[in-house]
Amino acid sequence: METRIDLSIPLDDFEFDELETFLSSLEDDQSIMNISEFDGFVTALVSGPEAVSPSEWLPVVWGGRQQPPVLESADDLERISALMMRHMNTTSVTLMDDPDAFDPWFMENDVKGTTYLVVDDWCIGYMKGVMLRPEAWRLDDPATMDLMSPIPLFTTGEGWDLLEQLADRHIEYLQNQVAPAARSLHEHWLGRRDTFHPPGGHLLH
Repeated sequence: METRIDLSIPLDDFEFDELETFLSSLEDDQSIMNISEFDGFVTALVSGPEAVSPSEWLPVVWGGRQQPPVLESADDLERISALMMRHMNTTSVTLMDDPDAFDPWFMENDVKGTTYLVVDDWCIGYMKGVMLRPEAWRLDDPATMDLMSPIPLFTTGEGWDLLEQLADRHIEYLQNQVAPAARSLHEHWLGRRDTFHPPGGHLLH
């Protein structure tokens, strides 16, 4: 009997925790290691100039392997895959229909009672999505890189070295520009890219 999974429903807190537990269990350093990185990754996938099929982006999640990690059962893998596709689908719908409601899943770090925003993982995930189509994203075009700023800044050693020289208020300003940059990039490519077709309303197994 076929199982029909509605891909139009956003993940709830329990499902986000379930996906986070799975991602954090991946042992490869090149894999998508947490929900923030995955959120950035799929945001780039649904925002870019060309559609990228699951057969191409799923191996990035696994850390470059063509085969998914071994789980206890095929049902477990189907469950995780459905969670990922649902989040990708609802991210696309939000950016298309209500971009102002788009809210990236950034991390937080508590230090001596003070909570600091951490955007690095999200930005790393975003750039992993971009690098699946670097030529199509026109990374050699200063105008594109201006739109993308400051996302790459939080992904490289050179960028982190620069950030260390800035005052906290300047770093906070740049962090707060990441979400607007993502919205602007989605809008920029919206009329230029191959039409991105989010997964259909149901996934058949």
